[in-house]
Amino acid sequence: MKRTALIISILVLGAATAGAETFRPATYLADAGVEVLTRDVANDLVGRDLFGAPWATVVVGNIDIYDRFPYVEARHFQIVSDPAWNRLLMGEMGRDLTAFDGTASGFGALASPRGLSSDGLGRVYVADTGNDRVLVFRAVTEFDRLALEPLYAIDGLASPFDVAYSDGGTPFDAGDDCLYVANTGRNEVRRYDLDEREARLTGSIGELGSGDGCFAGPMAITVGRSEGVHNTDVYVSDAHNGRIVRLRDTGGDLAWSGAPARTAGTVTSLDCDHWGNVYAASPQSGSVTKFTASLFAVASHSGGVHRPRSFHVPFANVTDHRTGKTIRAGQGSGIVVEEWNSEGGLRLLNLGTELKDAAAIEDESAAVRMTLTDHSRLTATITDPSTGRVIARHDAGVVGAGPQSIRFQEEDFVSGWSTGEYRVTVRATSTYDDDRVSETGMTITLEGSGGPAAPGRLALLGNSPNPFNPATMIRFTVPAGPVRPYTLRVYDVRGSLVRDLASGDIGAGLHEVMWNGRDDRGASVGSGIYLYRLEVGRENFTGKMVMVK
Repeated sequence: MKRTALIISILVLGAATAGAETFRPATYLADAGVEVLTRDVANDLVGRDLFGAPWATVVVGNIDIYDRFPYVEARHFQIVSDPAWNRLLMGEMGRDLTAFDGTASGFGALASPRGLSSDGLGRVYVADTGNDRVLVFRAVTEFDRLALEPLYAIDGLASPFDVAYSDGGTPFDAGDDCLYVANTGRNEVRRYDLDEREARLTGSIGELGSGDGCFAGPMAITVGRSEGVHNTDVYVSDAHNGRIVRLRDTGGDLAWSGAPARTAGTVTSLDCDHWGNVYAASPQSGSVTKFTASLFAVASHSGGVHRPRSFHVPFANVTDHRTGKTIRAGQGSGIVVEEWNSEGGLRLLNLGTELKDAAAIEDESAAVRMTLTDHSRLTATITDPSTGRVIARHDAGVVGAGPQSIRFQEEDFVSGWSTGEYRVTVRATSTYDDDRVSETGMTITLEGSGGPAAPGRLALLGNSPNPFNPATMIRFTVPAGPVRPYTLRVYDVRGSLVRDLASGDIGAGLHEVMWNGRDDRGASVGSGIYLYRLEVGRENFTGKMVMVK
């Protein structure tokens, strides 16, 4: 093992910049103020090249939440494969980097290592392409050090370019874990069941060809996700056929589900985020493309990347020591590994959310359509453009990426209206912790006339504006029925009470409560994220708002 002193952060997951757009650049080396870790930057900072030709990366991450200082502790170790120098480079942010070439391990020297994968149990999988094998390690972390402890090798392969781990739907139960291998030299995908000492081949699919069940150079592979855990979808880059194939794990083998996505240039990397969206990197086209789980393209980034070889969405084990619960959570940014030169290297992009192609739906009253680039909370408001008066509000709840539509219902109208043109504002709020927002507007025509209907349900409509300074309005509806006791309170992110906003008995209708950004003592609160909790009878709802000063 060789160590390289690096006094900057190799990975800063929390360095997201403001803004809502998908693929918005973020600062990669926050302490040094460097946007991209390039060859020139590396030489300026440490006096040497870090890579010959970086190919892929994974992150081994752990986040711990406490009820007292330091409240949150995060450790993220990044591993980068380098087939040109036959090694892995790894380290924790702000600490030394370690080069691992395998010579001192029981595996022997690495040869052109490429694809990487990791799991929530601390295992790392390496496609040791030049040695026709996949290596399985245990990642051992101690303070700021990461070491790879050899477990076993999967031999008998032919130039495997990529690997993808599946937790089988249970991130911390090893009993249903499996590994998929893009066995490029044999134009096939293999499935292995995993345990602590060996991998057992249980199925495969593929032969040379361009039809169903065939591949011509499968180069990249990833596993689908639902709410952060893996599902039965397996995605494969069929490089020379220029397509992304979707497979289905039948519980011991692989079945062909189709090839709905054509690609521009060879896709050398696939990865999946917390919500199941798929990311494809293509150095030939110089782009990273984002697809829904059904492989509908929703966003592409090509103007600010240089021959991207891989795109990786980091996951971390998040342990809340207040409850004892641990989850496996995808982060709100992704790492691009590019061609290593004076302009390209390693960079960070926010996943973000964005509303695209919004328009009124023809032949429908009070209905709009749009394309959403990420899993988001979607709301819409109709206003009178001449007065700014709110006519209707609709909360579509949390929806996935892809084509979406909103149709205002009778119970959404909160003010009287007559025939005329009105303004619809659609707002998408990211479900990542950053709460990034995308907003768009359009004109619609309402025919006839009408007025507000009695609310059909108890609903928290959110707050507006959000982010806000200095005040914001919290709105909610109460359906017809007897009056009920209610409270509305504001908390900080640690759960401490900031303000008792309102309480008493409440009846049917639309209700609005303003918060002026002050606590119970009358002092102005600082910038940050605040939670508000509405309790009506035995029901309760929680919203999130951001004060920006």
